[in-house]
Amino acid sequence: WHRLWQIHEQSKDLMKFTVSGNADGVQPKKSEKDQTGGSGPSFDTRQTIGLILGPLFFALILMFFEAEGLSESAVAILASTVWIATWWITEAMPIPATSLLPLILFPLTGGLNGDATASSYGDNTIFLFMGGFLIALAMQKWNLHKRIALFIIGLVGTSTELIVLGFMLATGALSMWISNTATSMMMVPIGMAVIYQASDQLKKEGGGEVDHSSFNFGKVIMLGIAYSASIGG
Repeated sequence: WHRLWQIHEQSKDLMKFTVSGNADGVQPKKSEKDQTGGSGPSFDTRQTIGLILGPLFFALILMFFEAEGLSESAVAILASTVWIATWWITEAMPIPATSLLPLILFPLTGGLNGDATASSYGDNTIFLFMGGFLIALAMQKWNLHKRIALFIIGLVGTSTELIVLGFMLATGALSMWISNTATSMMMVPIGMAVIYQASDQLKKEGGGEVDHSSFNFGKVIMLGIAYSASIGG
């Protein structure tokens, strides 16, 4: 159970493309849940409410929801999806455990047979995302994203416009040969490294903290990666 919560926290970091450390090599402070192994000493109010609401919504939709054009199997899929979404949003259960609910709910409610449900977990898109996450993890583990970021800065200079242009050209060129999703997954950690390098430099020069969420340069890089991946692919 503790291991499931550890994987839950790691999955959240992957989906947020959390960059470990900063320009000074200082590791970010871990949360209380991370320090306790991700197990969580107890459920908080949000998790407790979600734990109850998920099955409750599921039962209510199955018993009372009727819509013209929706078959019984479609209603069963809808009810199961609402249950899963509720647990995901409230984090009532670890992500790995919640993601396995379709294997139980879909065949049990008649929404989808077991073979079709299980085969969805082996879809090509799943392995594409897994590959992208593995590449991003490997780049962060060996600080390759920082090296590439510094190489880009050294190549195009310190001008913010040229840095953004360099990212867009690199992303567009990569997306011509591999999928847009995989390209974005590889470029986002590199972009995050540049953003942290720039914000740390501003912090040193200005002597104050830099809010990453309102850092316009960071927003431009992220949007540039997204748009250039779509244009190149």
